[in-house]
Amino acid sequence: MIDAVGHVEAAVSADMAWTLLGGLDNLPLWLPKIRKSILEDGGRLRRLALADGVTIIERLLSFDEQKRFYTYAYVSGPDPVEDYVGKVAVETSGPDSCIITWGSFFLPVGLSDLEATERYQGAYTSALRYVKTLLETNARKVPSQDFS
Repeated sequence: MIDAVGHVEAAVSADMAWTLLGGLDNLPLWLPKIRKSILEDGGRLRRLALADGVTIIERLLSFDEQKRFYTYAYVSGPDPVEDYVGKVAVETSGPDSCIITWGSFFLPVGLSDLEATERYQGAYTSALRYVKTLLETNARKVPSQDFS
């Protein structure tokens, strides 16, 4: 089983970061390769449309508004994984700072453990760097926290 995790510290409140990251349907707001997210099954299933036309389906496993995290399972798509469970979390690290984590554990299919770890950890870290920039830029210019 692979455990791949990316972390970033952002100079914004945890509440502000969670406003962006906490919605299961918000992925297109912070992950540019995702063009559209459609919630199904009462909001427990998300169908993600990628820029290249590929569709990914993921199921919400747990959600905690107070602790600012959710977990989800990869149902179908092109990723070479089995038994994938991902987690997005935001933790307070100071009055106006937080630590954002995105990671997963899974069994790689057709990839070595090292290759899979590097690929997924790199993707999470890259995405979170973008999130950090997006949050910190928005915090400086628009106090309304509207990311749309």
